[in-house]
Formats: sequence, C-alpha cells, structure tokens
Amino acid sequence: MRYLLVAGAVLISPAVSAQDAPGRTVQVMGTGVVQTVPDIALLDIYLRGEGATPDAATSAIAAKQKAVREGLTKLLGPGNDLTAGNVTIIEARGSTCADARGYGSQPRLSTGDCAVSGFIATMQTRLKTRAVSKAATAAGLASRLGASDARVQGFALSDPNAAQARANIAAVAVAAERAAELASGASLRLGPIVSIRDQASYDIVVSAVAAPPAPAAPPAPRVSPVTIDMKPEPIDTRAQVFVTYAIAP
Repeated sequence: MRYLLVAGAVLISPAVSAQDAPGRTVQVMGTGVVQTVPDIALLDIYLRGEGATPDAATSAIAAKQKAVREGLTKLLGPGNDLTAGNVTIIEARGSTCADARGYGSQPRLSTGDCAVSGFIATMQTRLKTRAVSKAATAAGLASRLGASDARVQGFALSDPNAAQARANIAAVAVAAERAAELASGASLRLGPIVSIRDQASYDIVVSAVAAPPAPAAPPAPRVSPVTIDMKPEPIDTRAQVFVTYAIAP
C-alpha cells in the first residue's frame, strides 16, 4: 500500500459566518490518495454454439459452458463467482440472402436464398475471482475450452470501504499539517477543529489489456493451460476534506 498526499487551496479569514464558526478561523483543504493492490479480477467470457436446429445450437453452447466452468474451477479453485446472462438464439441464413440495402434491412420470407440454414446461440458470462495472478491464464484456458471471446475486463477491491477510510485519514492528516504550517508562518496558534467537511470520492476505475478473441475450440486436451503472468496496478482511492480550525487567542 502506498500513500500520495496533496495539500490544496487554503483560505485564512479573520471571521466567518456565525452559522459556520465564530471568531477567527483558518480553513484548509487536504487530499489523500491511497493505493491498494486489487484482490478481485473480473473476466468476461462469451460462448457460441451453432447447429441445424435450435436444440443443436443450445446443446453445443451448454457443453461449452460446462467445459469452461469445470476447467476454470480446476484452475482457480473453489469460491469463484461465474454468472451467465444475455442468452440469444437466432436464425442463420446464407450469404446470398440480401437486398439492395444490405442484409437485415427489412423482413424477408424464409424461402429461397433466405431459407434458414441453421441457428446460432450466444451467451455472455462473467467470472469474479480472487485468484488475480491467474486471471490471464484463465482467459486463455476459457478460449481453449470453447469460448469465442475471453478477456480480463478489470480489477476491484473486496473491501473498498476500508480503502476509503484510509484515504480519509490521509486527507485529514494533510489538512492538519498544512494548517500548522500556515499558523506558524503567520505567528498564530491553532485551536481545536471547528468543522470537517468531505467531498465525494472519485469512482474507482481500472482497466486491463484484454486478451484477443479466440475461435471456438474442441474439448480441451489433457495438458496444462498456458500460464500468463498477471500483476495488476494498484487501485487509487481518493478522499478530499475541508477542515476549519479555530485560531487560539
């Protein structure tokens, strides 16, 4: 964990409104940023099944889903969260099914060149795992086991509130240091804290280089997955506070 402390704009005034603080005060702004190594990796895995009938297409995608789930559980261990959504089954037609404005521009009868030649089933799944160092390896294994697209989408913290609390403490410490410097430079003596006001923290945004799409694969051969090292950058958590100190007589 690393800390980045930033002192912001400062306002010294002989008096403020009675509603805020009576007498002489000094107001300072402190910004604290803490860095935390992420302990959760997020992967998006897309599956695709094809067949002459809807059942054939869905059977193909169900087989791939089972293979991916079992393979990732073996690689990553228990405790992973693999969810599924956005399941679609659509008709497929040949490349000669077109009109002057292009395929899909308007409804057509399913006859002749536009006769249905098969069905395509697709599914999007998301994997949430604490095995961060194995995330890229998991993407490669998912592709081997039948995923049409597998990628590391990002990273997260299992306890963002704890990181935010550390950032708040760091921000208050910066404000206290800055207030002491200003009071000393003006030959004043600080009194107690009159008020503390915080500002909403920035959203945590992380990204990772995604693995390139891979074609659907046959059942996995009995060999170990290709290991890809993964060491994500720490996640920044930011806090900003405005602290008002009384000026002691």
